[in-house]
Amino acid sequence: MAELLFEIPGVESGRAFGLILILGIFILGIYYMRRGKLPYIRRVAAIDAISEAVGRSTEMGKPVLCSYGTGGFGYAVIAAMSILGHVARTCAETDTRLLVPTGGSHTSYLTRELAIDIVKGQYTAAGKPEMYNEDDMPFLSGEQYSFTAGYIGMLVRDRPGAVIMTGGHSSEAMNIAEMSNLVGALTITSGTYVSNMAALACASDYIMLVDEQPAAGAYLSKDPEQLATIRVVDIYKVLSLLLIVVGLLVLNTTGNDFIRRLLAS
Repeated sequence: MAELLFEIPGVESGRAFGLILILGIFILGIYYMRRGKLPYIRRVAAIDAISEAVGRSTEMGKPVLCSYGTGGFGYAVIAAMSILGHVARTCAETDTRLLVPTGGSHTSYLTRELAIDIVKGQYTAAGKPEMYNEDDMPFLSGEQYSFTAGYIGMLVRDRPGAVIMTGGHSSEAMNIAEMSNLVGALTITSGTYVSNMAALACASDYIMLVDEQPAAGAYLSKDPEQLATIRVVDIYKVLSLLLIVVGLLVLNTTGNDFIRRLLAS
């Protein structure tokens, strides 16, 4: 194990430098949220794909099925909620039925309430509150594969023109994406871990990879917190790459392992 450059009392060895980085990121996040100018985020391709999917369903006279994941309030679900709001507003404006299967875990009871408020709010903002139908947002189950069976049942019965599956989905995502293809829906998904993304890329018409989902959510919501998070994550990535490159150069040219010991602290 590398000799530590420094230690912070009460903090486990090897995590002190990480704690300092997290505190720095937290301060940067507050700084960007309080600034008058919010960071610019380009319109990612996923947004155009979502608009195309809703438009296709409208033309075919079929519903849109949009889900936001099965977990609690993680970064993926927060981004997915922004995407759900965008889809709900677009469906309201085009008189397209929207189906939102909910459930999948014990924490999904909480996220369901937020999803209901978002969909209701978007229908109201579009001047069509009567379009909201509680039966179109069923709670399928608090268990992963019971939820999956219910989701697949909705696909078979309602034959949506588009399936937009974002947020945090696990192994059930592949079952859903395959059935979505079988019923002829334009399928848009998002991967949250490597093996999940690799499988979904084969079964989807469009997939949001890595940072595309939170970027799309931040772009659509214009929420200062989400926008600031995107900017701070970019800074963190650049800083990490610089530390790796500089550390390797210093170690190879001078033999000094200062940065290695810093990162090990």
